[in-house]
Amino acid sequence: MTARFQPLIAAQPGFNESGIAQSQNYDDVYHSAAGALAQAEHVFLGGNHLPLRWQHQDSFTICETGFGLGNNFLATWARWREDDLRCTRLHYLAFEAHPFNKHDLRRMLDSSPLAIQPLVEQLVKQWPELLPGIHRLSFEAENLTLTLVFGDISQKAKLVNAKVNAFYLDGFSPRVNPEMWSRRLFGQLVRLSAFGATAASWCCAGQVRRDLRDAGFVVEKAPGFASKREMMRAQLRPNLGSALRVPPACVTVVGAGIAGAATAAALARRGIDVKVLDPVLERGNGASHQGHRALAMTPIVTSDDAPRARLSRAGLLLAKRYWQESAPGACHRAGTITAATTREDDAAMKKAVLAMGFPQSWVHYADAGQLSELLGSALPFGGLVYPQATLADPEMLISGLLSLPRIHTYSVQVHDLMQQEGGWQLNLHEAGTAKHAEWLFAECVVLCNAISAPAMALKAVPHLHATRFMSMMSLPGQVSFYDNTDFQLSPSVILAGDGYLLPALDGVRVGGSTYGHATDEVQVTQAGHQHIQDILGRWRSQLKAERFRAIGGWAGQRAATSDRLPVFAQGAEGLWLNSGYGSNGFSWAALCAEELAAQLCNEPGVLERDLSRAIGLR
Repeated sequence: MTARFQPLIAAQPGFNESGIAQSQNYDDVYHSAAGALAQAEHVFLGGNHLPLRWQHQDSFTICETGFGLGNNFLATWARWREDDLRCTRLHYLAFEAHPFNKHDLRRMLDSSPLAIQPLVEQLVKQWPELLPGIHRLSFEAENLTLTLVFGDISQKAKLVNAKVNAFYLDGFSPRVNPEMWSRRLFGQLVRLSAFGATAASWCCAGQVRRDLRDAGFVVEKAPGFASKREMMRAQLRPNLGSALRVPPACVTVVGAGIAGAATAAALARRGIDVKVLDPVLERGNGASHQGHRALAMTPIVTSDDAPRARLSRAGLLLAKRYWQESAPGACHRAGTITAATTREDDAAMKKAVLAMGFPQSWVHYADAGQLSELLGSALPFGGLVYPQATLADPEMLISGLLSLPRIHTYSVQVHDLMQQEGGWQLNLHEAGTAKHAEWLFAECVVLCNAISAPAMALKAVPHLHATRFMSMMSLPGQVSFYDNTDFQLSPSVILAGDGYLLPALDGVRVGGSTYGHATDEVQVTQAGHQHIQDILGRWRSQLKAERFRAIGGWAGQRAATSDRLPVFAQGAEGLWLNSGYGSNGFSWAALCAEELAAQLCNEPGVLERDLSRAIGLR
């Protein structure tokens, strides 16, 4: 396990002798005895001159250093809702080292005023799994976002990107929780600041004020709340902070696979018009996976929580949150069983998942007897169970994403693109021909066209240095289709290991898969069927397969990098690269899409900075 990984330890519910919510971890109260919402109004909203500062703005971002029970968020939400002059979109970023689980959060907020109980219900309903990393929640038709960062703020603050307008400095007392008030943390807050950022806190300790001043804020005292005589207000110095970018009115996406579809959907949900260009669209919006009956989106778990594992976790969480509504009926929850094949493999799986400390609702170890019961057939070893894995119809999913309002699809081939003042000029050809169709000007372009992206990017940006991106390979692969009546096992479980067998959709199970060479043709072959049958052959007795004969299949290409991580980066001003997904495209696509949209629209990021470097240009 890497030194960076820290298992998430949940908060335990508790109250002091006065009935005030109290942290069992820090032996300190979550809010003033005079009332959490009243404290939020006076100290945090009032100390940052809100709601005045967010009025008439397109967007406004608040960052809270300790989310706790969410009272400051709830108070801010309530004030934003009742303000007729409010900003169009409000973003709330919050860190929490010890979040409550959903049941305990509901219990701790039971005594909240009746006026905010509807908001409490919405918050609890969307409350995420207790998994380390960044979680994005959306309310008020996505005009209010809550970005929760679960983990130690001293580690996580340096991994987050944002352009914050106002800070709520609300950790437990510096005496019991000094990391929440350190000079190092304040330096990260300056990095996260937009021009003119402000900060406020109930804490007015001399050392805290001095450290905040040294970091780059002008600090002053102000009248405190209730029994506290003083509080602290601060303003970022004029020479510090980042400027907000002007979001593009229209974005052109090249490529209509899952990367392009997810990107287009994320942008369209934010009110941006999107043009999607791909010759395959001549056959329909879902044509890039036409005939591909089903695939599985299963998290990856590694003993060191490696980048691939973190990307799959964050990507699947975002996909579950946003794709169900965009493409109804395309995604189905179906737990995955990853069964061990040896006793050593069994022991390693058990050790890894126990060390991670993830909720059992996300992943857990099951012995051979438990797995056998889930599958409906005897297995020789134990393994891992992923209850929230997803079974998807890829053609239906992509078609649904590309059918959202504001997305316009065009069956044309992009031959190349050239940088122009204020954007990019795309040279379009008619689909299936070399005949020039027209030139299209685009303010912003996203290349999601898999193996064709590197050559197109290099021609457009000759000085681009990106060895991993330029050396991407195209690896063809095949899956086989089977009649569901050939098997007698649980109809709702994904079986994975050295290959996989999916639950039936419309009476057909999908098994896979093959990995061909770059020179191989992309086609369904009998040799491919045999290879998959050989992979799954070790499960023959467990699958209770009577015939086990393929009745069809599907073949496609995977654009893969040498380290099997995707490529997501800005290649030049107004040009983004989003490609190289390999076999994990449907697990990663939502994450890269949401991060791109967040960067273009001045939202807190959903991709941690070390992961961004891992999948960036190098």
